[in-house]
Amino acid sequence: MDFRALQRTAFTQILICACVLSTAVLSACGEESSEVTATNAVPFAPKPDADEFYAQPNPMPKLALGTILKSRAVTFAPVGSVPMSNAAWQLQFISRDVNGKSIAAIATVVKPTVAGTGPSPLLAFQYAEDSLGSHCAPSHTLTGSTANSVSQLESTQPLLGLAAGWTVVYPDHEGPYSAYGAGRLAGQITLDSIRAALSFQPLGLSSNTQVGMWGYSGGAIATAWAASLQKAYAPEINIVAVASGGTPADVLGIAKNLDESPATNALFFPLILSAIEGINRSYPNLVTPILNDKGRAAFESLKDGCVGDTSDGSSAPSGHLADYTTTPDPLNAPNVLATSPLITLPLAGNSPIADTFVYHSTIDELIPVAGAVALVKAWCAAGSHVAYYQGVTGEHLLFEVTTAPLAIAYLTSRFTGTPTVTPPTTTTCN
Repeated sequence: MDFRALQRTAFTQILICACVLSTAVLSACGEESSEVTATNAVPFAPKPDADEFYAQPNPMPKLALGTILKSRAVTFAPVGSVPMSNAAWQLQFISRDVNGKSIAAIATVVKPTVAGTGPSPLLAFQYAEDSLGSHCAPSHTLTGSTANSVSQLESTQPLLGLAAGWTVVYPDHEGPYSAYGAGRLAGQITLDSIRAALSFQPLGLSSNTQVGMWGYSGGAIATAWAASLQKAYAPEINIVAVASGGTPADVLGIAKNLDESPATNALFFPLILSAIEGINRSYPNLVTPILNDKGRAAFESLKDGCVGDTSDGSSAPSGHLADYTTTPDPLNAPNVLATSPLITLPLAGNSPIADTFVYHSTIDELIPVAGAVALVKAWCAAGSHVAYYQGVTGEHLLFEVTTAPLAIAYLTSRFTGTPTVTPPTTTTCN
């Protein structure tokens, strides 16, 4: 069975489980930039979104981070293109890229299904977009697109928050060039999407609104980086809870596991190669200098695909990373090692200031648990308040489904100020 078939089989099984479970301010100023970065400066850039709402302003306005540039009402249809009654809007707002240059990012904001008894908290839900094509972004999934299979799987989870009276903001955290895996970019866009949501008058929020962040796997890239960057980047946001599951903290460790584990390689090679390509869009020195002809061809075939699929009809890439580079040991290439500290957590001098719940499967075959353990240890040493749960209720994909209620319970306890709800085997620090 090929990668796509295996992937779809796994996603179908998990989606069934998900359906069962789902039923049971002050703003920092942005870096000034008078011109938009040219698309052709981004290696293997995706096709621009055909919808002009997504276009980068040129020249870029010199405005504070999180400032809304434009908005529009949309129909909220996150699962199977079925419309829901929640009022929803798309926002374009100011954020910045990994080099500090201003960009225009997109987020979708959704009002609660029913009004709560008190002020509505705000949940920032970061999808595991895991894709290189612009049409795979959350803003498309939330308005009826079914192109992103992972997003379809995850869409039931934040509905529980909406039903509880929470407002939700869903950032397109990969940015305008779908830089899948670029953590700093994703974290900054996530924080700026929260700023934008808090200031968007139709939502009725304020600078004092309680905020929670939640993401798993690719969504945890954005969530964990946002939590790490908050103190320096957006300290004014009242983030009271973070839930980060299956967190891809150690990027090189994940890539090494891909090369060394036959089962992981067979299932996930196109997905991880897509992540390398996505990170390379923000950090072109990561692998651009060492790609061989096969590597360049693979990047071209993946550049507009969703979740590791090719977009040109070619077969999904397979094999080992060295097959696609000019060096036999790409993970130890000087340019890769030099870039590694920029794309890996923990980030020196940065750790969460909000209460944080980290959860990870002991038997995660895609993202080795050692990376999460090391991340939690570093965050605890830095003084962060972290609750860590390590369980065996599924491998990487199934664990997301079985632990979603734990994340909801944790966020709820922080929003309500009640005792923290975590599994009995959870360890805590500080």
